[in-house]
Amino acid sequence: MDERRAEEVYRQMELNPRAADGEMHSPDRVRMRAEQARRQAEYFEQQRINSETQRRELELSNEQKAIFSANLNEVGMKLHNAVRRLEQELESMDKEQREIEAVNECFKRHLQILSSLKPQNWSTDGFQERVREALPKLDRAENDFNEAYSMGRRFRHTDTFRHKPGEQEENSLRWRDVRDQLVKGLAFHLPLFILLLVTWLIYLWVSHSGS
Repeated sequence: MDERRAEEVYRQMELNPRAADGEMHSPDRVRMRAEQARRQAEYFEQQRINSETQRRELELSNEQKAIFSANLNEVGMKLHNAVRRLEQELESMDKEQREIEAVNECFKRHLQILSSLKPQNWSTDGFQERVREALPKLDRAENDFNEAYSMGRRFRHTDTFRHKPGEQEENSLRWRDVRDQLVKGLAFHLPLFILLLVTWLIYLWVSHSGS
């Protein structure tokens, strides 16, 4: 009885494949699987797009980071070099300022010493002795003055020591003398120049009239 029942079930399964596959190949089942496959494909495609977008964003970020780092290093190096040069310049200016202050104090001391001499008040008695005492002070002041201006030309941050006081006046006087000589020479030769010019113009006019 059981064998006959089994044969009947097997025959029904052969005649109805849907029953044999448990309705795995039914249209609804196929459409459902296709929909699942489509959704899965869309999901993987979206994942790929997201991954590609992230990769490009990462590359762009790395590129921008590299450019920013290069600019940062360049500007930083420029500022670093500028700071070093400025510090050196400030040190040089500070050194020159201290030297100029020392020269200024030296000149002030000499001024006080020379101002206290007042030779117009010296009497005849002991005049020679006072002169002998005052001459070294005057020589020392003059030597310090000349030495300061001869060594001061090395200063880069001031023009104070370029010319000694009084040199500009002397130079201007020399230039005034030269200018006066030029004016006198021009005044002397101007009539002769005018005479030659008039003679030349007359010669040109006569030559042109004769031709």
